Amino acid sequence: MKATTPMEHPLPETLRNTVNKDVLNYLKGKSAHSDVAEALLSAVKPLGDVQHFCPNPADYKYLAVSTQGVIFGVAVGMGLIAFRLDSIFKDRALRSGAGDAKDIGSDWVSFTMFRSDWPNADLKFWALKAYVFARET
Repeated sequence: MKATTPMEHPLPETLRNTVNKDVLNYLKGKSAHSDVAEALLSAVKPLGDVQHFCPNPADYKYLAVSTQGVIFGVAVGMGLIAFRLDSIFKDRALRSGAGDAKDIGSDWVSFTMFRSDWPNADLKFWALKAYVFARET
């Protein structure tokens, strides 16, 4: 097991479950630009019971958002936000410009942020759909 640095926070036990296995494997070693993390935090702000986890904010590590122990959204890299959606909303997201994020898991779609040549994704809408799906899981 890798030792944590004094600034690094261990993964909460509530997130160590089979539902999160694929996304946690994907997130190993990932980082996120602060603007991407802020966009995700803004999208989930109106939602109810949401927890945020970043293993090391000082080093700009990834950001994961969860509810009831289920991670439903992540921010990684310079401009990627991904959400875990049910099959109906996953299909709608893909038809409206989201990317299929199979590298994260079969239920995940991704949105590339800050593209000048593309309309902004409605992150609050997708965050809500992902939140509802996570709470029903």
